[in-house]
Amino acid sequence: MEPVSVIVLSGFLGAGKTALVRRLVDESDAERVAVIELSSGCDGCSFRQRLTEAVERVARAGRFQTILVECSGSTDPLVVADAFEMEDAAGRRLSSIARLDHLVTVVDAVRFWEDYESGDTLGDRGLGRGLDDERALSELLANQVECCTTLVLSKTDLVSDSARHRLERFLRRLNPDAGMLMAPSRAALWPVLQRAVETDEDRSSPTPGWMHLLTGPSLVEQDSGDGTTVVYRARRPFHPFRFWTLMQQEWRGVLRSKGYFWLASQPATCYMWSQAGGACLYERLCRWWMAIPDAHWPKEPEALEKLRQVWDLEFGDRRIELALIGEDIDQADLAGRLDACLLTRDELRMDEELWRAFRDPFKKPSWEKRQVRSVRQKPLG
Repeated sequence: MEPVSVIVLSGFLGAGKTALVRRLVDESDAERVAVIELSSGCDGCSFRQRLTEAVERVARAGRFQTILVECSGSTDPLVVADAFEMEDAAGRRLSSIARLDHLVTVVDAVRFWEDYESGDTLGDRGLGRGLDDERALSELLANQVECCTTLVLSKTDLVSDSARHRLERFLRRLNPDAGMLMAPSRAALWPVLQRAVETDEDRSSPTPGWMHLLTGPSLVEQDSGDGTTVVYRARRPFHPFRFWTLMQQEWRGVLRSKGYFWLASQPATCYMWSQAGGACLYERLCRWWMAIPDAHWPKEPEALEKLRQVWDLEFGDRRIELALIGEDIDQADLAGRLDACLLTRDELRMDEELWRAFRDPFKKPSWEKRQVRSVRQKPLG
């Protein structure tokens, strides 16, 4: 059986997802299009299960060419994408009967900046997995933009041209791979989506802007010096307390940042950093390969080559790599403030075991849970 085409629509509450679904249905043979509406549910696992069961039921019916899945405003599209590749107990994948062709995110041109810079969590808005949901609204909005294949800017007739251009520039830096459509528009949507599917077989896995910055030179060369993007790299570790202190301060002009860092007090641990609007998040991601016995290293030549490219004779693969996206970023000032958080020459000469005694606010009893800061940065207006 040929896998049925699936288009998933995400976007925050009130962005216009339902109107877009209706428009897509009106433009097509309605009898060949199925619509599934899903709320976020209580947790990611139950959501994936309900999504899988609903899509599988419709796909196996054999009546439809396309399934439109409308997600709730608090749904992270990454959870949706993962559901298509996860194996069940029998080793089967949903992608064998339902092909995820598009992740479409609808962005409200009127409310985006207000929501993005609010500092609210989903719990504050009474949304998400319960009233105690601590996910930052800005982080959700960033994820919805970064993982989509197509962006639809809604309500563009209600904002000025300058406001629309500002939002468009920012969204394109968050996700340079995504196609972008403006709404309202008289242009038909189906042909645009179909052309994208026909010309790019891997559009269901776009590379977010921050990853472009860390892995490819093109975007860095393009934006170098104009204060919109900065890539910060260092081989020395952060002093945990100095970096924690900097986290509480405003990083003027930085609207989105993401990457990896290491702390002198936890020399074996790779941390992930993520900041969106006024919310700063960090989590313990994994162990550096430097801290893992050689017998457990990857055996594939490609993986070993990538490891060789980042390897340092003194510190191995341990490093700091942060991609920062924004407006009018003072690159010299920000780099200087980050440099001040690194270990000094005298601190580097100390034994690594002594580094562990540094004051470390990152050490938490329940480190598995992401820590959220949502009060640091003020709206830029």
